[in-house]
Amino acid sequence: MSVERSICPDIYHPAVARDGLLTRLRIPGGVLNESQCLEIAHLVEITGLEYIQVTNRANLQLRALSRDLDNEVLTKLTDCGLAATNTAVDGIRNILISPTAGIDSQELCDVRPLADAWHEYLSHHSELGVLSTKFSVGFDGGGSVGIVDRPNDITLLAVGDHEFSLHLGIGERGSAPLPVGVRLELDECLPMLGAIAQSYRQGIEELGGDVRRKPRLRDVIRHYGLAGFSDRVQREFTGSRRFIFKNLGLDRDSCGANGSALAETQCEHHLGVHPQSQAGFWYLGVVLPLGRWTIDQIKGLGQIAARSGSDNLRLTPWQNIIIPDVTTANLERVQRLVADLGLVQTANHPSSLLRACAGATGCQFSATDTQADAIALANYLATNFTLDRPLNIHFSGCDKSCAQHDHADITLWGDDRHTQLPGRYRLSIGGVTAEFGQEESDLLPPEKVPISIGKLIAAYHDLRLDPQESFSTFTNRQSLIQLQQILHAV
Repeated sequence: MSVERSICPDIYHPAVARDGLLTRLRIPGGVLNESQCLEIAHLVEITGLEYIQVTNRANLQLRALSRDLDNEVLTKLTDCGLAATNTAVDGIRNILISPTAGIDSQELCDVRPLADAWHEYLSHHSELGVLSTKFSVGFDGGGSVGIVDRPNDITLLAVGDHEFSLHLGIGERGSAPLPVGVRLELDECLPMLGAIAQSYRQGIEELGGDVRRKPRLRDVIRHYGLAGFSDRVQREFTGSRRFIFKNLGLDRDSCGANGSALAETQCEHHLGVHPQSQAGFWYLGVVLPLGRWTIDQIKGLGQIAARSGSDNLRLTPWQNIIIPDVTTANLERVQRLVADLGLVQTANHPSSLLRACAGATGCQFSATDTQADAIALANYLATNFTLDRPLNIHFSGCDKSCAQHDHADITLWGDDRHTQLPGRYRLSIGGVTAEFGQEESDLLPPEKVPISIGKLIAAYHDLRLDPQESFSTFTNRQSLIQLQQILHAV
């Protein structure tokens, strides 16, 4: 079928990338059952790909397609809930929720019904199809595995019993949304989301702009000012409450009841075995290396969830997957079945450490083949190191940081400023503690990345104050000269 191309694709409107067509399956809340897994596995098989990829929006992405999906395939995906029945709004970014919603012993509210209600609202409001395809809404139940630090346009964070703090993306690209001083009762949440979305739509229509690169919500808010946008939302809001949006910055609301936004281990906290709020049940966080999910693994995890869980899998914004509702009696057997699929469940395994963008094979902006280089590093670390604490290592082919917006323990940035040394990396250690690669001599060729990262990890293991000292704390104690000496050690 002939379809319109998109910059930010959906299942009906693929985008053109360097490696072929790119499309995404929108999975509201990141929740899948076995029948959907079988349909996904069939889709991967008929497209001739090796895997589908979980994204940092907890949806699914297919790359390197040679042709558009035909009408029969699209119909099957729609019928099993893997595409919106209203094609006008399928392109709006995936609805993000706490991946442990309903099973997290520390959560204040199960946000799944809210996410379902917002999904239903969108399906009945075709006019919202004019919104930017990057428009994103998240629901955080205030539990131990939160998403309030993810870069959504709007996040509702549970701060009490059926009470939510409204957060808006009013900062820079990639930053977490900030609280705006509005507390909402449960029955006010959907009307508020609708009022914001409709005000945003009106702003787009008034501002105009390129039909393919529409103003983001933060652009509309900046145009009218936060107070002016608040007035517009107030006129659309169907509730009786009066409110004024205020930029409160990072106050206690930003952290939630359990500080989830500031937890250093969010990207690995969900991995492994954890007790649920329901007595006698457990959930397993499983690593999908670089978010890659093969046909056998899709079928296998779907079957495990159906036979030993509640026919329920949860995709996470850290590109991994959760199997919930496993009984104590089934726990060891499920762990063995997961291992038989070639998947690990520990945050210390090298395959759990890495995030990487599409890289030069798929993106015209990337200076390096990030996926291949990340895999090479994982293999090197698995052979040469036994890690006792999790790390976060991020490969970004350019400065856009598409795969991970927040700071990593180690970031490798693809660098194309020096034409005589293409395909190399500059290195950022400890978030923003130290950067190497401003000089040509400091740029790392891909083949030297594993050895250099290995030196940093070895020094961390040997020189940390105690086994509990994190990598970021260790690197923050080192001077720039000390870090250079570690990197250049023979």
